[in-house]
This record gives sequence, C-alpha cells and structure tokens, in this order.
Amino acid sequence: MKKLFSFLFLLLILISCDDGDIIITSFEFDDADLQLCKGAKDNEFVFYKINETINEAISYNFIDETYSETIATPTPILIKLSEANNNLIYRSFNVKVTGDYFCDNIPSSEILIDEELVGISGTAEIVNEIITEDDNDGIDAEDEDLNKNGNLEDDDTDNDGIPNYKDQDDDNDNILTSVEIPNDIPDNDEPRDTDGDGIPDYLEEDDDDDGILTRNEDANENGNPRDDRDPDSGKLFYLDSESTNIAVSVAPSLDNSIQTTYRTKVSIIDLVFDGNNENFEDDDFLFGFRDVTISKVTKK
Repeated sequence: MKKLFSFLFLLLILISCDDGDIIITSFEFDDADLQLCKGAKDNEFVFYKINETINEAISYNFIDETYSETIATPTPILIKLSEANNNLIYRSFNVKVTGDYFCDNIPSSEILIDEELVGISGTAEIVNEIITEDDNDGIDAEDEDLNKNGNLEDDDTDNDGIPNYKDQDDDNDNILTSVEIPNDIPDNDEPRDTDGDGIPDYLEEDDDDDGILTRNEDANENGNPRDDRDPDSGKLFYLDSESTNIAVSVAPSLDNSIQTTYRTKVSIIDLVFDGNNENFEDDDFLFGFRDVTISKVTKK
C-alpha cells in the first residue's frame, strides 16, 4: 500500500482542472465509522463513510449471495467493480447527509451532489472473520487456557464438546460459572472452593465433596440446585457436605450462550477512477472495518 493511503485515508485536496475533472489525492474519513445497510435489491449491500465536517461521503455498494456480517468467510469475497451493481463512489454534497441517504430507496430532494468520482475498475476484497468468542462467564477467554498451550479448544473440563471459553457452565453442574466464581471472603478475588481441595467450584462437579454431584443435589429436580436447601440448617444442599439430602438424577442443562464478534474488512485493490485522476490509478487501500457482536445460543 503506497504512502498515499495511510489508515482509512488521510488528507483531502480537491482541485478543479481546466477540463473540469476532479483530482483527489486522498480522502479524510479516518474519524468516520464504516457503516452498512441493505440495498434496494436482493442480496445488495452498501458500505459507506460520511465526513460531516465537509459534507462528503464515500460508498461501496455490491450484490453478493454469500455475504453476511454474522457469517465468517472461509476465503475472501472478491468482486470486480462495475457501474452496474458493484461500484465505489465518492461524493461531496451541498448539505450534510446521514445514513438515510444510502439506506433509503429515495434520497431527499434537498440533497444535491456538488462533485462525484466513480471507481471504474478494480476489485473489492471483503473478509469477514470472528475476532472474539466468549461465554461472558466472568473469566476472560484467554484465561481459560488451563493447558497453557495457546489452544483454547483443548480445554473442556466437563468433556461436553464445548471448550471452557465458550461454555457458560464449565463443569456441567447446572450452575453457571459466573455464579460459582465469587466467594464470600472479603478482599479475596480467588474463585470459590467450597471443599478446599484446590479445585474451584466452577471446575468441579461435586462442590462440597459429599459424594453427590452438584447437579444431583437438586431436590425438586427443576435443573437448579441453587433453590434447594436443608430445612433445618437453611444451607444449600450442594454447598453443605453434612446435609442429609438424597441424590436425584438430573441431566445437564442444554442451553448455552456465546458472545461472538465478527469483523468485516473491506479493501479496494487496483482502483482506477473515472476522469483525470492518475494519483489513484493502480492503488490499493483499506476502506475500513466494521465490528458486529451477537449472542448465539448453542446446544450441548
């Protein structure tokens, strides 16, 4: 990438030539977020950035049946620029514009285009990848690498097929890891270890070491051991090794939620603008990236 293009375009200089062509040396969209909306046609999308300071915007619209901002692309999506359905357009306006200009079928008649520059050739490269996955259980994903080998997929305490960093219940005892971590010791952030065996409760199937699995100390068999107490002591069965409750058989909970962040990167390769604009000929640049975080429910 040439020095002309630093991250997300730097300085904008517009000069009118004798023949009326627009010459642009670079763009100033570094402070603008990459936005996305659906186009008017099926499988049509519009990426855009707006510089409100000087009433300008740059957009790329395309049609592709495979793209989704919540599905990772196994390989980059490559699309040739064309005037028909896949084009990059720079515009300056008489007034400020918002996302409605790109996302509404009919833009406001009060918005007038002062100048326009269209990319007539080049290739758009779109990559969508997962940058983070986490179960939001109170432990950062990187800290759930119990094997310390850099591969989070290897750590699956309960052998349920879901690695700990994506498992909200790491020991399959029907109590969320986020609930089992806090202890009652002032000024102590260590995970709770009820039986003192060196294994924290969130990684242990029998928290009080009474020979009954925590999930089976669920007297009412509703899948939640946290509402079952000894009527005499008032203590929770699963945290009281001296309780006399009878073991029941309860299956592990099947629902599990993961927070996944996808990042879409859009680059334009070998861009050539219409008109006399040799400064951009055969150049590549990063249009920008956009992050989307969603919650996905998985089944164990």
